[in-house]
Amino acid sequence: MKKVIVIILLACVALFAFTQEKDKGLARVNRYQGYYIFVQSQPICEYDVLGTVKKTGVVWSGSPDEMFNTLIKRMKKDYPKADGIIFDDVAMEHATCIQFK
Repeated sequence: MKKVIVIILLACVALFAFTQEKDKGLARVNRYQGYYIFVQSQPICEYDVLGTVKKTGVVWSGSPDEMFNTLIKRMKKDYPKADGIIFDDVAMEHATCIQFK
């Protein structure tokens, strides 16, 4: 009797696992210079906001690499314990520095 109940429970769990819809918004985040880079996205893991960094001065091309380098350089200086950076807008003129819990 117990074996039958266990088998039924396992079958229900397996059926439930296979019928769950997968979240298509999940992704593996790239790292740049050792930091997790989030562009118009949010980490799933819990994190603390350390502060924000803003682009100041002139940039030559405004390319993503140049903006990453500029803001990451500022993040390293202002928030040395940061694990990642969240670019809040497409212009990449400011970003939020985070540390995972």
